[in-house]
Amino acid sequence: MDQINNFRAERQRLNDRILSPENKAGIMKRVYATDHYAYLQRNEGLAPIHKEMLGLVSSMVLRCDDCIKYHLEKCYELGVANDEMMDLFGIANVVGGTIVIPHTRRAIEYWELLLANQPLPNPFDPDTKKQNYEAALQSLEAMLHGVNHPITIMATINEVLKSHIPYFYWVGFYLLDGAQLTVGPYQGTHGCLYIPLGQGVCGRAALEQKTIIVPDIEALNNAQTGIKGQLHITCDVRCKSEIVVPVFDSSSQLIGVFDVDSTHKQSFDDIDQHYLELMMRRFFWQT
Repeated sequence: MDQINNFRAERQRLNDRILSPENKAGIMKRVYATDHYAYLQRNEGLAPIHKEMLGLVSSMVLRCDDCIKYHLEKCYELGVANDEMMDLFGIANVVGGTIVIPHTRRAIEYWELLLANQPLPNPFDPDTKKQNYEAALQSLEAMLHGVNHPITIMATINEVLKSHIPYFYWVGFYLLDGAQLTVGPYQGTHGCLYIPLGQGVCGRAALEQKTIIVPDIEALNNAQTGIKGQLHITCDVRCKSEIVVPVFDSSSQLIGVFDVDSTHKQSFDDIDQHYLELMMRRFFWQT
């Protein structure tokens, strides 16, 4: 367990050093963003579990031990079985040759440590939530120091939160545009392009200018009567719960809402609300 925690902590520490404001590491930020984007869920193509398997085999062939550990963790989180992992080790050695064997020895040791560390931290556990949000907040403060452009801030918040909070399935901003909201920067499947004020969760949060948490989207949809989409507008049927936080500028004027969807019911609570509202205040009241 110490080996796993030490690897994670050292990786985070050095990433924060690379991305610190004084380095102005614009190219590296784009590299990190591209790497993260490559492994996300998409409507078509490979599932994340298959992408991580490919990443693991490639890392073994390239003999990058840090990369191997990272993809082993991701494969473990996504539920790769032990016999599947042994096949992946075999393919890596067939492709890469016997020079990969020493890396396979270290890989199987780390894989066994992960298996012995069951269960993984529950992402919905209050302490785990707080730790993940604190880590995301620290990264955002480093990356957005001195940044004032709202679109840049939005895009960065999307990437950092989606990479730090495991149950964030769809994350993005809807921007106030007259009597409606227009989709802004987001990560996830195709979002609704326009939402009238007062309709759906985003439209109601914008009109009422307060955070709304929906613990069970299916139950809310079943409760809808009258105008379709009055309480909730379905953009992706896989979403099971939602939180929407209003976003204000330095003049306390509403500029839009921040919307997060999860594929799990009961994902969001007062911890999510506290940190997301804190982030919206911290990074937009200064713009």
